Amino acid sequence: MTLIQPIRSDNAYVGLAKETTPGTPVAPVWFPRWLDGSGLELDLKAEDFFEGDGSRHVSQLIKNKQEVKLKLNCCPRMNEVGVLEEAAMGISSDAYTPPVASTTLYAATIKGATSIQVLSNVGLPSTGNFSLILEPGLSTEEIVPFTMPATGSAGDYTINVAATYNGGLGLKQPHATSGVVKSVATHVLEDQWDGDYYTIEYGMGALNGQTGMVIRVRDCKMTDCKVSGKTGSELMYETTWEGIACAVQVSPSTITLEAHPIFLYTQGIWTLDGTSSSNDAISIESFSIERKNNVDISIQTEQLTAAALIFGNLMVNVGFDTVWTGPSRFFSTYFGGPNGTADAQAIGAGSFQVAFSQPDGFESITYDVPVTHYSKVGGITPKKDGKAYKQQVAAAGVSNGGAQSYIIQTMITNSQYASY
Repeated sequence: MTLIQPIRSDNAYVGLAKETTPGTPVAPVWFPRWLDGSGLELDLKAEDFFEGDGSRHVSQLIKNKQEVKLKLNCCPRMNEVGVLEEAAMGISSDAYTPPVASTTLYAATIKGATSIQVLSNVGLPSTGNFSLILEPGLSTEEIVPFTMPATGSAGDYTINVAATYNGGLGLKQPHATSGVVKSVATHVLEDQWDGDYYTIEYGMGALNGQTGMVIRVRDCKMTDCKVSGKTGSELMYETTWEGIACAVQVSPSTITLEAHPIFLYTQGIWTLDGTSSSNDAISIESFSIERKNNVDISIQTEQLTAAALIFGNLMVNVGFDTVWTGPSRFFSTYFGGPNGTADAQAIGAGSFQVAFSQPDGFESITYDVPVTHYSKVGGITPKKDGKAYKQQVAAAGVSNGGAQSYIIQTMITNSQYASY
């Protein structure tokens, strides 16, 4: 009997990296853990070619164009978020601010240590708890809240591990002399006029020693990006991409997974129309922010594949479901403002912000759509069950007649110590 070589559908990976030079693919650097719905599809356009050969038969098929469509769904970690956001926002969208504190360990520490010694106190506050990352990127990496101030003298400062960390048991890892110690890096990204090109690699059945198939796609741009979450669940990205050309690789890439936690819905704080502590802002059961870059995929010149991909008009759509606590969103949509009383042509303006923060005080994401126009609010349907009203709200991010230089901004704090 001939045995079938098992190529499992879950033995797959997705890797991506930004290209330095368009048209030149690069090896993947980032490997987000993919979710169902991810995939790669080669799409070709062909024509039936008939010739006057005395028959009624198709002579041959002629391929007119070939393109690549990709999807990547994932729950990104703190550093991966910036990769996806930069791809969605566009060229040079990342305004990077380095950490205010950057030093090294004066002496080695042991597991369970309740303090560390560092060479410099520059950037360290004088009071409160302050989170630092020890030996970022290494197997001994650790994000730790410390109680300020630092004590000691130049070249040898002592800072104490916060008593609430690790159940009061001190450091979880040992750390070496001269190990890097830093505070957060900050990345502020705003939408731009066009996007960077990326290489995306799909390895299908290419893990656990299997040969499988590895396809590397060059010159990809993100066409759509949807960020969403719902009560009790995780923060999820659903992205679609368009690629120009692909090539089969001889072997799979070496995969490096980011060792940080995912963001959870319960870590979010919402601000609606400038209010974060009352009304609908504290009763949101789900949300989504969807960006459409409307990428132009029609630019084909001498080759079988596209000659270029460019961003078109940007659309930003915001949606959320709330437990209904008041009529302001309903009035804004249909009556011109939160206090409107009659049909109005004007659409009430609002805003939408949500910030997710990890308990370590180090990792965070803030999405800001500073000006929204409400386009739809679900109607009120009374029921005899006596339960709370639920309301679906839809809004569009706008430039406020050109007064706003961007429609959407994302701010990230993490350990990516360079621009994306």
